[in-house]
Amino acid sequence: MKRVSFIDLGSNSVRFVIMEIADNGSYQLIYQQKESIRLSENMWTHNRLTEEAIQRALSSMKAFSHMAEAMDSHEIYAVATAAVRLAHNGGEFIERVKEETGIDLVCISGEEEAHLGFLGVINTIGLRDFVLFDLGGASVEVTLVRDRQALRSVSLPMGALTLTGKFQSGKEMSGEERLRMQAYIQELLSDEEWLAGVGLPLVGIGGTARNLAKMDQRAHEYPIAKLHNYELTRERLEAIYRQVCNKTLAQRRKISGLSQERADIIIAGTALIMELMDYTKASAMRVSGCGLREGLFYRYYGENYMNPDGIIDNILLHSAENVLLGMPQNDLIHAKYIARLTDMLYEQWQSLHGGDDRMRELLRVAALLHDIGKRINYYSHARHSAYMIVNSNLYGISHYEQAMCSFMAADSHGANSKYMKSSPYGRLLSDDDKGVVHRISMMLALAEAIDESHEQATVSVSTVIKDDAVELTVWTKHGVNTSIAEVAVNKLLKQFKKEYKRILHVKWCEAL
Repeated sequence: MKRVSFIDLGSNSVRFVIMEIADNGSYQLIYQQKESIRLSENMWTHNRLTEEAIQRALSSMKAFSHMAEAMDSHEIYAVATAAVRLAHNGGEFIERVKEETGIDLVCISGEEEAHLGFLGVINTIGLRDFVLFDLGGASVEVTLVRDRQALRSVSLPMGALTLTGKFQSGKEMSGEERLRMQAYIQELLSDEEWLAGVGLPLVGIGGTARNLAKMDQRAHEYPIAKLHNYELTRERLEAIYRQVCNKTLAQRRKISGLSQERADIIIAGTALIMELMDYTKASAMRVSGCGLREGLFYRYYGENYMNPDGIIDNILLHSAENVLLGMPQNDLIHAKYIARLTDMLYEQWQSLHGGDDRMRELLRVAALLHDIGKRINYYSHARHSAYMIVNSNLYGISHYEQAMCSFMAADSHGANSKYMKSSPYGRLLSDDDKGVVHRISMMLALAEAIDESHEQATVSVSTVIKDDAVELTVWTKHGVNTSIAEVAVNKLLKQFKKEYKRILHVKWCEAL
């Protein structure tokens, strides 16, 4: 087991995480800290970092160095972005960081910054084609992604802090100043013709994007407290932009979901996103809670544990298995076995359930994680599993799909319809969706019943589907006592008939 630290020193904030990597290759976040240091504040007149800003940064870096030592993390990878990159005294600042904290801070180029942001997103957002932007305090990095590959990137010298400083002359930004700012953003974007009208969804990294998502969630009482992969339509962004423009700074600081430390720069940040959305002809924005610091981790993990390019092939199954690898070995074996049995049934029952390949993948995730609630308590572990699935770091999956997975796991354990109805996550599902959950989860429930003894005694299953019945043959190892499994399976016959309008006949045979 090892612990590795990563630091992203931006123009507005500095972010610090410690990742723990187990001997089996599984990993988890064990500590994170974010400080608003405004490193680029008041630097643009002479393009020099001010002593006040430097002291704020050094204070945070000293604290992070101490925390890494206290948490037994002996590797620290730290990068600085636009503010240090553009400052005439950026090199001197890096030297002071080394002298006073012992941290080797590396100032990365705009291209490398864009690539690290890309790695953070491509391994956690399940889109193949999109326009990625990383909006910081002093710059925005924009990348065109097609078929999960970064085709072209650019770093533009405008950010939420710099735009505010450049165009706001008083305590509030006037309507005329906003128009001049929007014209300036349009002018910089117009040089990037490869982005014009691509018509792909936006994926946003950075505090502005996250704050916009949180504001929208609070306004609509969204049931999942997760920003990653949250979608904002053009209309919802327009409504938020009008709201922040029509309020004073004191009033903006009271908006639910908007960080007080970002209230003074939210107008500029939102305007930039709106202009980028218009220029690319995007209809919506996905918010990524993962960005440059996660990109640092995936680059490290790829080079040391996976593949050199740091790109995970199937991010949903990879993240599900990463969660699963934290379980005891016996539970891990059982979970993977149940997932295989469930997958067999899904394929053989295709004409019964009519699900597609994506539903098959969601069921596979539910099967892998159906028992993780036992970590909390065996009793009511169905509900604990559902909660943990919704709140786990499952990547490449929408909030709606994550809710579907959680209810599949709960339903397979016998959680009734009242649970789905009372759960806040149930608001994401229609009545038809809930019916799909009941039908699909039946396969997981049956697989669990077949391996009720946790002996992995069944070799395979085979199915014959008739108009009024389903004949299932369970092929077991030689000499296995199936009495426990038979009792468990028989308890599901009534529910099977309700869901599929057929009688289930189960035959137990020894495999040759």
